[in-house]
Amino acid sequence: MNTIASAVILVTVLVGVAISGQIVFRLFVKEDSLVEHHGPAEAMLGVVGTLYSVLLGFLVAGAMEKYAEAKMHTEMEANGVANIFRLARGLEQEDRLRLRKLCREYSNEVVTIEWPIMEARGKINHNWEAYQKLWEAVVSVNPLNERQINLHAAAVQAMEDVGMNRRTRILIAKTGPSTTLWIVLGIGAFITIGFTFVFSSKWQAIQALMTSLVAATLGLNMWLLAVYSTPFSGDLKINPDMFELLKENVFNTPDTPARYLHDGPAPDSKAAEKSAK
Repeated sequence: MNTIASAVILVTVLVGVAISGQIVFRLFVKEDSLVEHHGPAEAMLGVVGTLYSVLLGFLVAGAMEKYAEAKMHTEMEANGVANIFRLARGLEQEDRLRLRKLCREYSNEVVTIEWPIMEARGKINHNWEAYQKLWEAVVSVNPLNERQINLHAAAVQAMEDVGMNRRTRILIAKTGPSTTLWIVLGIGAFITIGFTFVFSSKWQAIQALMTSLVAATLGLNMWLLAVYSTPFSGDLKINPDMFELLKENVFNTPDTPARYLHDGPAPDSKAAEKSAK
């Protein structure tokens, strides 16, 4: 229920039920009788409508927050992989090549294998091996000097960020509104629409239009709840743009040591100035 087509179907069904219910209701209840009950019906509609709108509003706001959180954790996970890849350039050749290779493999599997599973809302059992290999490669680095010690500490911190954000992303992709919640929302929507039948108007077409607008509004809010509750699927799904950015602009850098690294002592300042001239 997280596509534009499902939104059209949901709104159409609710509007159809609202108009049909109003027509059937007016066949059995006379207009004079409805006018007599306008006062109590208006008060009760205010209570029911307020309770339902507050509930639905909080749910939609929470779903939108969950959507933003999922996008943020995805970007932070990709940034962690990018940091490991960049930091590896200052390490020894064996560690540098191993880390960079595993960063590429991990990101590629996230995009090509893991993302379609999340879109289908399946259980993610894949890519944990690549994640574990990257962890093992990071912790197995043997720094040879103070600079490499600092680089290694930063790489471990970046790997912790990758792990935390990865777990959160997977958890968000698996969770969503329960069936019980959808049943409660559906019943509440029909009760709210049903209260509109009690009010009468000399122009039944105008009343039908207003009832249809109420039903359409409820349907659109329920659709928004469904869309934002499933952030990795549907028409508003989160795409792996950050991981694609890594593949296009970060992972294509050479695996050679950083250009300013040198094995011997720092060059003499005068010699450096003469070389520069």
